[in-house]
Amino acid sequence: MILIIGHFLLIGAWSSDVRIPSQPLAVNSHSSFPDTVRKLKSAIRARNLTFIFELNYEEIMGAAGIEGKNLVTIGFVGPEMKHDILRAEPKAALEIPLRIAVRELDDGAVDVIYYQPSYLMSHYQNRDLDKLKKKMDILVGSIIKEAARGNE
Repeated sequence: MILIIGHFLLIGAWSSDVRIPSQPLAVNSHSSFPDTVRKLKSAIRARNLTFIFELNYEEIMGAAGIEGKNLVTIGFVGPEMKHDILRAEPKAALEIPLRIAVRELDDGAVDVIYYQPSYLMSHYQNRDLDKLKKKMDILVGSIIKEAARGNE
């Protein structure tokens, strides 16, 4: 019994502190790089979110004479999301737009990479912002899932 209790204490199972990944999350896509980017853009548009930017690193590096693998970062936000975040914590303007990257690896595999919004917003320790974090995590998670799924 003591061993079991010690195990729970060791792993923090009784802690109310929920651990949020502090590293970017990478989800393997079941589609090619161009299809994953297309599905990512479609998933963002389907949720009435606005593209703020798209950085194509292969084009940027190519202009400098450097060859690289496919890598795109897309920044997006929705008017309601932006309003809610800024109303709750004006300093959180640093975290918007939200960003998702799509990267092709040397072996041809494709990853969709992102930070959970709850991690980005956790630095502010603001209760109003805390209420938005789960909603944003669900939203971004659904976009990632749609972008990474296989062709049907």
